[in-house]
Amino acid sequence: MTISLIVTIYQNPELQKGLNLLIVSLTVADLANCLIAQPVYIYYLSNETSTSYLTAFQIIAFIGLHAVFLNLTTITYHRMKALARPFHHLLSVSQNSLLVYIGLTWVFSIIAGVTLATEPGKVAGPYVHGLMILLLIFTYIRILWVSWKRRRGKILAQARTANYHQQVATMEQENATALTSAILVGSTLVCFLPDVVLDLMGKGEENRLKWAYTLLFASSAMNPCVIVWRNQQFRRTLLRMVHLAK
Repeated sequence: MTISLIVTIYQNPELQKGLNLLIVSLTVADLANCLIAQPVYIYYLSNETSTSYLTAFQIIAFIGLHAVFLNLTTITYHRMKALARPFHHLLSVSQNSLLVYIGLTWVFSIIAGVTLATEPGKVAGPYVHGLMILLLIFTYIRILWVSWKRRRGKILAQARTANYHQQVATMEQENATALTSAILVGSTLVCFLPDVVLDLMGKGEENRLKWAYTLLFASSAMNPCVIVWRNQQFRRTLLRMVHLAK
Protein backbone atom coordinates (compact mmCIF):
# COMPACT_ATOMS: atom_id res chain seq x y z
CA MET A 1 0.00 0.00 0.00
CA THR A 2 2.85 2.41 0.83
CA ILE A 3 4.49 1.90 -2.58
CA SER A 4 1.12 2.22 -4.34
CA LEU A 5 0.48 5.52 -2.57
CA ILE A 6 3.95 6.82 -3.48
CA VAL A 7 3.43 5.89 -7.16
CA THR A 8 -0.01 7.52 -7.10
CA ILE A 9 1.42 10.74 -5.72
CA TYR A 10 4.36 10.71 -8.15
CA GLN A 11 2.18 10.23 -11.23
CA ASN A 12 -0.41 12.83 -10.23
CA PRO A 13 1.01 16.35 -9.75
CA GLU A 14 -2.30 17.58 -8.30
CA LEU A 15 -1.60 15.43 -5.23
CA GLN A 16 1.74 17.16 -4.71
CA LYS A 17 0.27 20.55 -3.81
CA GLY A 18 -0.90 22.33 -0.68
CA LEU A 19 -1.33 20.39 2.53
CA ASN A 20 -0.99 17.14 0.58
CA LEU A 21 2.77 17.81 0.70
CA LEU A 22 2.67 16.92 4.40
CA ILE A 23 1.07 13.59 3.51
CA VAL A 24 3.76 13.05 0.89
CA SER A 25 6.49 13.63 3.49
CA LEU A 26 4.82 11.26 5.95
CA THR A 27 4.48 8.60 3.24
CA VAL A 28 8.17 8.90 2.36
CA ALA A 29 9.03 8.31 6.03
CA ASP A 30 6.72 5.28 6.07
CA LEU A 31 8.36 3.94 2.91
CA ALA A 32 11.84 4.35 4.43
CA ASN A 33 10.77 2.30 7.45
CA CYS A 34 9.14 -0.42 5.37
CA LEU A 35 11.86 -0.79 2.72
CA ILE A 36 15.01 -0.04 4.71
CA ALA A 37 14.64 -0.24 8.50
CA GLN A 38 12.29 -3.26 8.63
CA PRO A 39 14.42 -5.51 6.36
CA VAL A 40 17.56 -4.53 8.32
CA TYR A 41 15.73 -5.50 11.52
CA ILE A 42 14.63 -8.84 10.06
CA TYR A 43 18.22 -9.59 9.10
CA TYR A 44 19.31 -8.71 12.65
CA LEU A 45 16.79 -11.19 14.08
CA SER A 46 17.82 -13.93 11.66
CA ASN A 47 21.60 -13.66 11.89
CA GLU A 48 24.37 -12.96 14.33
CA THR A 49 25.52 -9.40 13.71
CA SER A 50 28.29 -7.15 14.94
CA THR A 51 27.94 -4.22 17.34
CA SER A 52 28.55 -1.78 14.49
CA TYR A 53 25.68 -3.35 12.53
CA LEU A 54 23.36 -2.97 15.51
CA THR A 55 24.40 0.67 15.99
CA ALA A 56 23.84 1.44 12.30
CA PHE A 57 20.42 -0.24 12.42
CA GLN A 58 19.38 1.74 15.51
CA ILE A 59 20.35 5.02 13.85
CA ILE A 60 18.42 4.11 10.68
CA ALA A 61 15.39 3.00 12.70
CA PHE A 62 15.46 6.04 14.98
CA ILE A 63 15.66 8.44 12.04
CA GLY A 64 12.74 6.77 10.25
CA LEU A 65 10.54 6.47 13.33
CA HIS A 66 11.21 10.04 14.41
CA ALA A 67 10.48 11.18 10.86
CA VAL A 68 7.04 9.57 11.14
CA PHE A 69 6.36 11.10 14.54
CA LEU A 70 7.65 14.58 13.64
CA ASN A 71 5.73 14.59 10.35
CA LEU A 72 2.59 13.86 12.35
CA THR A 73 3.57 16.69 14.69
CA THR A 74 3.88 19.03 11.68
CA ILE A 75 0.46 17.92 10.47
CA THR A 76 -0.87 18.60 13.97
CA TYR A 77 0.58 22.12 13.88
CA HIS A 78 -1.27 22.87 10.66
CA ARG A 79 -4.46 21.41 12.09
CA MET A 80 -4.10 23.89 14.94
CA LYS A 81 -3.62 26.75 12.47
CA ALA A 82 -6.65 25.62 10.51
CA LEU A 83 -8.60 25.52 13.75
CA ALA A 84 -7.66 29.12 14.50
CA ARG A 85 -8.62 30.37 11.01
CA PRO A 86 -10.90 27.73 9.49
CA PHE A 87 -11.99 29.85 6.51
CA HIS A 88 -8.60 31.29 5.59
CA HIS A 89 -5.96 28.67 6.36
CA LEU A 90 -6.05 26.81 3.03
CA LEU A 91 -5.60 30.07 1.14
CA SER A 92 -2.85 31.40 3.41
CA VAL A 93 -0.57 28.33 3.25
CA SER A 94 2.11 28.63 0.58
CA GLN A 95 3.99 25.73 -0.96
CA ASN A 96 7.34 27.29 -0.05
CA SER A 97 6.44 27.52 3.64
CA LEU A 98 5.29 23.90 3.63
CA LEU A 99 8.56 22.82 2.04
CA VAL A 100 10.44 24.69 4.77
CA TYR A 101 8.41 22.89 7.45
CA ILE A 102 9.04 19.54 5.78
CA GLY A 103 12.76 20.25 5.45
CA LEU A 104 13.02 21.19 9.13
CA THR A 105 11.06 18.07 10.07
CA TRP A 106 13.59 15.84 8.34
CA VAL A 107 16.57 17.75 9.72
CA PHE A 108 15.24 17.36 13.28
CA SER A 109 14.47 13.69 12.57
CA ILE A 110 18.08 13.04 11.57
CA ILE A 111 19.40 14.96 14.58
CA ALA A 112 17.04 13.11 16.93
CA GLY A 113 17.83 9.72 15.37
CA VAL A 114 21.58 10.16 15.67
CA THR A 115 21.50 11.80 19.12
CA LEU A 116 19.09 9.38 20.78
CA ALA A 117 21.10 6.40 19.54
CA THR A 118 24.02 7.51 21.77
CA GLU A 119 24.29 6.50 25.42
CA PRO A 120 23.31 9.96 26.80
CA GLY A 121 20.46 10.04 24.29
CA LYS A 122 19.19 6.66 25.46
CA VAL A 123 18.97 8.03 29.01
CA ALA A 124 16.99 11.12 27.98
CA GLY A 125 14.96 9.40 25.24
CA PRO A 126 12.15 7.91 27.36
CA TYR A 127 11.32 11.27 28.96
CA VAL A 128 11.51 13.15 25.66
CA HIS A 129 9.27 10.62 23.94
CA GLY A 130 6.84 10.51 26.85
CA LEU A 131 6.49 14.30 26.83
CA MET A 132 6.00 14.37 23.04
CA ILE A 133 3.26 11.75 23.21
CA LEU A 134 1.43 13.52 26.05
CA LEU A 135 1.54 16.85 24.19
CA LEU A 136 0.23 15.21 21.03
CA ILE A 137 -2.61 13.48 22.91
CA PHE A 138 -3.75 16.65 24.68
CA THR A 139 -3.45 18.67 21.47
CA TYR A 140 -5.72 16.30 19.57
CA ILE A 141 -8.22 16.17 22.39
CA ARG A 142 -8.43 19.95 22.09
CA ILE A 143 -8.61 19.85 18.29
CA LEU A 144 -11.49 17.36 18.27
CA TRP A 145 -13.31 19.19 21.06
CA VAL A 146 -13.10 22.58 19.33
CA SER A 147 -14.07 21.01 15.99
CA TRP A 148 -17.17 19.49 17.59
CA LYS A 149 -18.13 22.77 19.28
CA ARG A 150 -17.68 24.79 16.10
CA ARG A 151 -19.66 22.29 14.08
CA ARG A 152 -22.59 22.72 16.44
CA GLY A 153 -22.27 26.41 17.11
CA LYS A 154 -20.42 28.77 14.81
CA ILE A 155 -21.91 27.72 11.49
CA LEU A 156 -25.42 27.58 12.94
CA ALA A 157 -25.01 31.14 14.17
CA GLN A 158 -24.18 32.22 10.61
CA ALA A 159 -27.01 30.30 8.96
CA ARG A 160 -28.48 33.46 7.47
CA THR A 161 -25.26 34.77 5.90
CA ALA A 162 -24.86 34.80 2.11
CA ASN A 163 -21.92 32.38 2.08
CA TYR A 164 -23.44 29.98 4.60
CA HIS A 165 -23.22 26.89 2.38
CA GLN A 166 -19.59 27.59 1.46
CA GLN A 167 -18.74 27.96 5.15
CA VAL A 168 -20.52 24.70 5.96
CA ALA A 169 -18.54 22.88 3.26
CA THR A 170 -15.27 24.37 4.50
CA MET A 171 -15.99 23.48 8.10
CA GLU A 172 -17.01 19.94 7.16
CA GLN A 173 -13.78 19.54 5.21
CA GLU A 174 -11.72 20.82 8.15
CA ASN A 175 -13.53 18.50 10.56
CA ALA A 176 -12.97 15.50 8.29
CA THR A 177 -9.30 16.39 7.91
CA ALA A 178 -8.92 16.81 11.67
CA LEU A 179 -10.51 13.39 12.22
CA THR A 180 -8.19 11.81 9.64
CA SER A 181 -5.17 13.34 11.36
CA ALA A 182 -6.45 12.13 14.73
CA ILE A 183 -6.82 8.57 13.38
CA LEU A 184 -3.27 8.70 12.00
CA VAL A 185 -1.93 9.95 15.33
CA GLY A 186 -4.04 7.47 17.30
CA SER A 187 -2.87 4.43 15.32
CA THR A 188 0.73 5.61 15.62
CA LEU A 189 0.39 6.10 19.38
CA VAL A 190 -0.99 2.56 19.74
CA CYS A 191 2.23 1.31 18.14
CA PHE A 192 4.59 3.71 19.94
CA LEU A 193 3.12 3.79 23.44
CA PRO A 194 4.16 0.27 24.60
CA ASP A 195 7.78 1.03 23.68
CA VAL A 196 7.73 4.34 25.56
CA VAL A 197 6.20 2.72 28.66
CA LEU A 198 8.79 -0.07 28.60
CA ASP A 199 11.53 2.52 28.10
CA LEU A 200 10.36 4.44 31.17
CA MET A 201 10.49 1.15 33.10
CA GLY A 202 14.08 0.60 31.99
CA LYS A 203 13.20 -2.34 29.74
CA GLY A 204 12.86 -0.51 26.45
CA GLU A 205 16.02 -1.44 24.57
CA GLU A 206 15.85 -5.14 25.43
CA ASN A 207 12.21 -5.54 24.39
CA ARG A 208 12.62 -3.23 21.42
CA LEU A 209 15.23 -5.53 19.89
CA LYS A 210 13.16 -8.64 20.65
CA TRP A 211 9.77 -7.55 19.34
CA ALA A 212 8.86 -3.89 19.85
CA TYR A 213 10.49 -2.71 16.62
CA THR A 214 7.95 -4.83 14.74
CA LEU A 215 5.14 -2.93 16.45
CA LEU A 216 6.85 0.42 15.85
CA PHE A 217 7.30 -0.30 12.14
CA ALA A 218 3.68 -1.47 11.93
CA SER A 219 2.60 2.17 12.19
CA SER A 220 4.30 2.83 8.84
CA ALA A 221 2.30 0.01 7.27
CA MET A 222 -1.00 1.35 8.66
CA ASN A 223 -0.57 5.04 7.83
CA PRO A 224 -1.00 4.68 4.03
CA CYS A 225 -4.10 2.54 4.59
CA VAL A 226 -5.63 5.25 6.78
CA ILE A 227 -4.75 7.95 4.23
CA VAL A 228 -6.35 6.07 1.33
CA TRP A 229 -9.39 5.17 3.46
CA ARG A 230 -10.02 8.70 4.72
CA ASN A 231 -8.83 10.90 1.81
CA GLN A 232 -11.26 10.77 -1.10
CA GLN A 233 -8.85 12.48 -3.49
CA PHE A 234 -6.10 9.92 -2.87
CA ARG A 235 -8.57 7.03 -2.92
CA ARG A 236 -10.18 7.97 -6.23
CA THR A 237 -6.84 8.57 -7.91
CA LEU A 238 -5.44 5.26 -6.68
CA LEU A 239 -8.54 3.33 -7.78
CA ARG A 240 -8.45 5.04 -11.18
CA MET A 241 -4.82 4.02 -11.60
CA VAL A 242 -5.64 0.36 -10.96
CA HIS A 243 -8.81 0.66 -13.11
CA LEU A 244 -11.27 0.06 -10.28
CA ALA A 245 -12.94 3.47 -10.23
CA LYS A 246 -16.17 3.98 -12.08
